[in-house]
Amino acid sequence: MNSPLLELIFLSEKRKDLLLFLKDGPKSISEIKESLDVGLVAILPQLKKLRDNSLIFKRGDIYSLSPLGIAVAGRMKPMTDILTAFGSKYEYWANHAVEVIPYPLRERIGELSSCKFSAPPDRTCLFEPHKEFVEYLMKSKKISGIASVFHPLYPSLFLTFAKKGADVSLLVTRPIYERIKEEYRADISEFITFENASFYVYDKKIELAYAVTDIFLSLTLPFSDGTYDHKEDVLCFDSVALQWGEDLFAYYRNLSEKITEI
Repeated sequence: MNSPLLELIFLSEKRKDLLLFLKDGPKSISEIKESLDVGLVAILPQLKKLRDNSLIFKRGDIYSLSPLGIAVAGRMKPMTDILTAFGSKYEYWANHAVEVIPYPLRERIGELSSCKFSAPPDRTCLFEPHKEFVEYLMKSKKISGIASVFHPLYPSLFLTFAKKGADVSLLVTRPIYERIKEEYRADISEFITFENASFYVYDKKIELAYAVTDIFLSLTLPFSDGTYDHKEDVLCFDSVALQWGEDLFAYYRNLSEKITEI
């Protein structure tokens, strides 16, 4: 899209909403007014601008997308999702290394548009797992997690989840695996004996950490300078974001070694 066209669409919420609304099919002016909750005085000038730029047609009282409008509207949803996700807390996304997310999932980052952010831990619990994170894990029946940073509580914590019957899949980098084998051998050896538990090792570097369950997605990104952010996580609860999280785990799992014995 050229710059004037981008400005025409994205500098007006009404024009953006019109195009997305008409994406579902031709609509009468009455349907437009009712669904978008606008009056004629507000909406008619926007309809005219879209017509003047060949994005919509008007036949009688019915408005519909032109071929150009269909092409544009088809690409708008991913863009608006990205703007929503990043715009909700621009400072966070600007200061964190989004590029560490694998390209196929980074292309779909807009699927996290309904995310919120964890409350920073207080000073007495600064390096412990976030309280919200643990509470949601305790309620989950299916857990998949990637650990790029070692935490001494995790081996026993996830062993406990497996013992309670949760479907647990863990993926760690090779250095973390070697440390777990050395310091928590009994825990991990017992963990992999459960039919509902899987353990994977990834040989390359991973700079993010995350968990996805049947309830929530928690994503930890490093700061832009590579420093690990132990204070704030991205949290999502809608089905689209959970599927994004499942696909992220599958991306790394398919490139990892499954550990069946220590």
